[in-house]
Amino acid sequence: MNDQSDDKPGYLAKKQRYDNMITLFGRKPVLEVLRSSNTDIHRLHLATTNKTAPVMEEIEKLAVSRHIEIHHHNRQELSRISKNARQDQGVAVDIVAPNYQSLDDLVAQDINPGFELLLLDRITNPQNLGMIIRSVAASPMAGMVLPKNGCARLDPLVYKASAGTLFKATIYHCAGIDSAIRELKLKGLTVCGLDAGADTSLADLQDNLPRVLVIGNETDGLSPEVRMACDQLVNIPLANQVESLNVAAVAALVAFRTVV
Repeated sequence: MNDQSDDKPGYLAKKQRYDNMITLFGRKPVLEVLRSSNTDIHRLHLATTNKTAPVMEEIEKLAVSRHIEIHHHNRQELSRISKNARQDQGVAVDIVAPNYQSLDDLVAQDINPGFELLLLDRITNPQNLGMIIRSVAASPMAGMVLPKNGCARLDPLVYKASAGTLFKATIYHCAGIDSAIRELKLKGLTVCGLDAGADTSLADLQDNLPRVLVIGNETDGLSPEVRMACDQLVNIPLANQVESLNVAAVAALVAFRTVV
């Protein structure tokens, strides 16, 4: 009987390729990535109900000129691909993003002293997520871990807020944060959560241990479960009776803490 195990190398290669893909939707975002010669596009998806329009003509023309595979779908099929029937405008595109990897890929790598990651706990605002991605992409950090459950998904709003850095940042995706923390601890990383009530300052983390720094939800910070799972809690001291910072600002401070 034929199954996936009969062609395991081919199956694994195909799985990894799809693990490294990001799907964007909407006419303007799709047109923008098609115009960029730096993006490796796997496939363009179009709804059969799309009406003739200049933007659609340009999208198809660019796809043909770049030898990109075009698939046509009914609206229901396309909505399953875009996962946003209300805003996909009948267009979606699969982008090959080598820096977008499964957390399993990180687990298989060697971890050196000084290795640091940012882990997100329920960051739900797409604009915040995009700005966080931009900071991580520009920083000395090794990358970030993005749980699919609980966090905003990578969509056109995130792409726009990242100012084009979505495909430049190293992003390890995983199902949920609980299993991610367990895997990262097994890999030897110290898990440090950002918490306003912590006694230790972020600036006091002077050792060179591999670690993952966790930032929490925009409204209530770290969840109780994540807080309990952390090896250590640290804070960012604030002056002038300021109680909190925007989560994207916190991420920028964390990402660049070793160079400021």
